[in-house]
Amino acid sequence: MPTLVEVASRASPAFAALKAVAHEAHADDPLWAPESEEAVDWAFGESAAGRTPLRAWVALVSGVPVARAAAIAPDGPVGWIGLFECLPGAREAAVAVLEACSEALATWGYAAAEAPHADPLTVGLQVGGFDAPQTVFTPRHPPAYLGHFEAAGFEVRQRMVAPVMTADRVPAFPAGLAGVRVRPLDVGRLERDAAAFHELQTDVFGGRPGRVARDPGGTRRLLERLLPHVDPDLVLVAERGGRVVGNLLCLPDTWQSHDRARIDRARIVSIAVRADQRRRGIGLAMAAYLARTLVAKGYTSCEGAWVREENRAPLALADRFGGRVGRRFALLGRSLGRA
Repeated sequence: MPTLVEVASRASPAFAALKAVAHEAHADDPLWAPESEEAVDWAFGESAAGRTPLRAWVALVSGVPVARAAAIAPDGPVGWIGLFECLPGAREAAVAVLEACSEALATWGYAAAEAPHADPLTVGLQVGGFDAPQTVFTPRHPPAYLGHFEAAGFEVRQRMVAPVMTADRVPAFPAGLAGVRVRPLDVGRLERDAAAFHELQTDVFGGRPGRVARDPGGTRRLLERLLPHVDPDLVLVAERGGRVVGNLLCLPDTWQSHDRARIDRARIVSIAVRADQRRRGIGLAMAAYLARTLVAKGYTSCEGAWVREENRAPLALADRFGGRVGRRFALLGRSLGRA
């Protein structure tokens, strides 16, 4: 039987054991990026600051850490379980930490749990495309993880795909769209562009079921987290008549190499167009601008933002750029037995 040890903070003696689980779980996986463990420090930091509380556990077998997970308490009706990792063959320990997290969320009053979900960036379980490399600010999970969650009572609630575009398949597009100006991020007006990013993200995504609305401070912290990875040329703003009507956030895949000169992959984190401006070619204009920029800067591939399998519009846009489905992800959920 595994022994569960709660990890209260980064100062806890068991914190090192919690971090060790991921490194051991991916020890033989050359495509796993150790940099992805920054999500652990982010989540514990947010909890310590009193913004998004968490309770985390590491499971030990004969004193060896073999599984971990954290119950995370966002605003809203659905609790999160994230930071999950497990060594091969340790399903009993995996179920034990997931059950501990579920019980914690129920105690906090949540009626349902969503997993894996640790923060605005670290969402979803990889369930396909295991031969594709992990990219910046994305998770990577072995195929066995889905079975662990299912054994703990979770079901797939949503399936997502990440299209991949390559430079050799991008067609030529017109240079612009009449009446719309697409420009890169202006570092000299960062505060203004950050405010516009928050307002647009709220307009586009704020009403979606299960989405936790961010306040301006939350958006600012998210952008500060991304800032060390940003190339301003790859962060785009679309304006019509001086009004921001769309934005696109693309990052160099800085997890690919510590030498930026050797990075030839990129990842689109988000693309958004105001509801009253859709189907007017704005998304296409931003994507075309980005494609030209990536090719000019020597990038060979770009992983698109994850989209729901049934969301045909963004998949059709990716298809226009020669996109193919790369990695696949699932968002899982379970009832916690409370009304």
